[in-house]
Amino acid sequence: MPLLNRKQFLGREISRFRDARLIIIATEGKDTEEQYFGSNLFNDSRIRLEIVPTNDNKSAPNHVLDRLKKHIRDNGLKLQKDDQLWLMVDTDKWGKNLSETCTEAKKKIINLAISNPCFELWLYLHHSEPSSGWVYDINCKTIENNLRQKLGSYNKSNLDIEKFRDFVDDAIVRAKKMDTKSNNRWPQTPGTHVYKVVEEIKKIIQSNNK
Repeated sequence: MPLLNRKQFLGREISRFRDARLIIIATEGKDTEEQYFGSNLFNDSRIRLEIVPTNDNKSAPNHVLDRLKKHIRDNGLKLQKDDQLWLMVDTDKWGKNLSETCTEAKKKIINLAISNPCFELWLYLHHSEPSSGWVYDINCKTIENNLRQKLGSYNKSNLDIEKFRDFVDDAIVRAKKMDTKSNNRWPQTPGTHVYKVVEEIKKIIQSNNK
């Protein structure tokens, strides 16, 4: 689905000459998201995935958005109409910062992939349904502990991608089941919209394989 529909974006002309679809994901995390999306889970010659992680300890949503815009400017990226830009952050403790940043992102045709409370929930859903006690409240530490129990070990700085490879579709199904109000900018109860960007990636891969 086309997500860029104007001839200029962030001051850059849209290119007409690149075959690969460009998907840029700016993340709140420093390591985990980059390892997951930067791995060979989603290899395809017609997709160019670029991850913009947090490397300066400034992980608030507005800083993540600023890094995404800077990445585009600094690299002279020319966007095509089917390219996609994503902001991947956690609800965490951001409050007003999150709301204001999401509003700005939407104005700039940047998509949202927000997790409540954190990205580790997306990883956990590769291996299990959420606990019934997570319906209304859960914290990231508990999710990480549960993930560690499922996997035997878990190190967010050294992700074992093979433990997730065969379970991406399961995670999508479980995340969508949790997402009872998918039109919200982010899940108001525990959940994750990371599945939205993964579905977009898989659509491109599947269309190229037909």
